[in-house]
Amino acid sequence: MQKVFDYIEQHQMIQTNDKIIVGVSGGADSLCLLFVLQKYREKVPFDLMAVHVEHGIRGQESLEDAKFVEQICRAQHILFRCFYFDVPQMAAEQKLSVEEAARLARYQAFAQVRKEWGADKIAVAHNQNDQAETMLFRMARGTGLAGAGGIRPVNGKIIRPLLSVSRAEIEAYLRQQKISW
Repeated sequence: MQKVFDYIEQHQMIQTNDKIIVGVSGGADSLCLLFVLQKYREKVPFDLMAVHVEHGIRGQESLEDAKFVEQICRAQHILFRCFYFDVPQMAAEQKLSVEEAARLARYQAFAQVRKEWGADKIAVAHNQNDQAETMLFRMARGTGLAGAGGIRPVNGKIIRPLLSVSRAEIEAYLRQQKISW
């Protein structure tokens, strides 16, 4: 995916010897990100660790997702960490939606790994479709000009290498590479 490589370089997302955490759920977007970053390491050497967060929401199915991601990481020789959270309980205790509690759990896991491993950046798999959705949601809420700008490619330690591609392009890439999600 040269388009993603160009986007990474345009926004100076990754430098030689960076330590990068990549959030991997097992879905198409995050698996694409994992494999694209793995391929990009041939061009720019950096360390990569996949982090999977099991939210305690979908029972056995989500436990199998964690196992699936771990197996992929082992096969690709990528460092892997898995975190387990009881997100429904977190949501109830903190009076949050399940979605917001899940997001907080993921970023808590990323922060812990970043501290322990000394990571420089956290790569997440937002794509063009997420960008459009976010902008529409913000406009519907009545955001000002700052909020209407959408998701930024780089926001502090967070990088979003897939913002330049659509979900359809992601799925086409995975099919072409024979990668299941």
